[in-house]
Amino acid sequence: MGNKIKKTFSQSEKELFGYLAAVLSGGAAKVPHRPFSNKCWEEILRLAQTHAVLPLLYPLVEQGYPLPESFRLCLEQESRRTVQQSYHLMFLTHYVVKGLEEAGIAAAVLKGAAAAGDYPVPELRKSGDVDVLLMEPEQLEKAERVLREMGFARKPGENGNHHEVWRTSEGIDVELHVMMAEPFDSEKINNFLKNQMDELCQRIQRDNVMGLDFPVLEKGDHAFQLLLHMLQHFLRAGFGLKLLCDWVVLWNGSVSRTEREGYLLWIQQTGLTGFSDMITSLCTRYLGLDRERADEILTGTFQGSPEVFMREILDAEEFGLHEKSRMVVLRGNSFIDYIREFHHQMRLGYPGGSRILLLWPVLWAVTFVKFCRNNRKIRGISIFEVLKRTKERSRYTKDLKLFKNLESRNLK
Repeated sequence: MGNKIKKTFSQSEKELFGYLAAVLSGGAAKVPHRPFSNKCWEEILRLAQTHAVLPLLYPLVEQGYPLPESFRLCLEQESRRTVQQSYHLMFLTHYVVKGLEEAGIAAAVLKGAAAAGDYPVPELRKSGDVDVLLMEPEQLEKAERVLREMGFARKPGENGNHHEVWRTSEGIDVELHVMMAEPFDSEKINNFLKNQMDELCQRIQRDNVMGLDFPVLEKGDHAFQLLLHMLQHFLRAGFGLKLLCDWVVLWNGSVSRTEREGYLLWIQQTGLTGFSDMITSLCTRYLGLDRERADEILTGTFQGSPEVFMREILDAEEFGLHEKSRMVVLRGNSFIDYIREFHHQMRLGYPGGSRILLLWPVLWAVTFVKFCRNNRKIRGISIFEVLKRTKERSRYTKDLKLFKNLESRNLK
């Protein structure tokens, strides 16, 4: 993307959109064949790999779509590895959840198996770890003991404010979440999410994925958690096409009216209607989300340019890790937006000390020094590069109306 936001897409990007839209909507057999140059196919392959969606294109092989030999071989090899990994993770997830349930710990699977179950071929949805939401956060210590007894080890330096990371002997991460998402820069929305856990627990369902039963969130709650997950990554380095694909298959699938209404209530209560509309608009325009299904959850809040946001998602690749200066997106570009984010980062870095008002000046100073040092020594960039990139990425977020009028609402 460089230093300017491009609004146009290359031929390779457009074709990848078309292929994904076809397979996600079950119409891969109807994809028109167009001869491309080797360079174009190489770019389609690179894009699909960097966004972790290449295995999703495997139905093109099954239905005899005329692919270049090199592309087909890469697709088959990646799909084979993904299927093997998927089965391994499915059984590991089932093992973890069963162990927790036998210990009397209520839990639900996030992402992974829960998202894969919405796909026509669940095995082709690529994943690399296991995410479990503890429905009663106070049971975290008990869950830790269970995982330790199961042979897992605590992963040092990887535990956040809303989850802990454990690791198997094979190096696979198991994340224990006690919240639906990492804390945001609004205490009101954070408290609201904490207060909804009891209600969330009452709506846990059982879903059979690849022959195994898993406790999962009902579809409306699952959609809301996926939206929070996308927003969390969007406000940091970004996210890629895979999460948009999850959004498409979720809403193209079976979602009851009650579940849909519950989702709409949640995004209205939390001020996320604009972000939800943006994601839904992108998926409808580019990735095959059924327009009638989309109309049922669109609120008319988002009035921005879909091209700009799709460009942002394309350039982020899977999780925005390829570009060192991609770190945060702010709600806007005013001075107060920068102050709010800096204070938020201080509270994330020092959740205990930040509760003491008198320590704030010291923690601000420590946070700033740590921020500058990490940029210079770890990322090899200056603070000015980060601020410049942040300004570029933040200038269009006002169209999302994030947490709009949230502070004036009586959330419970």
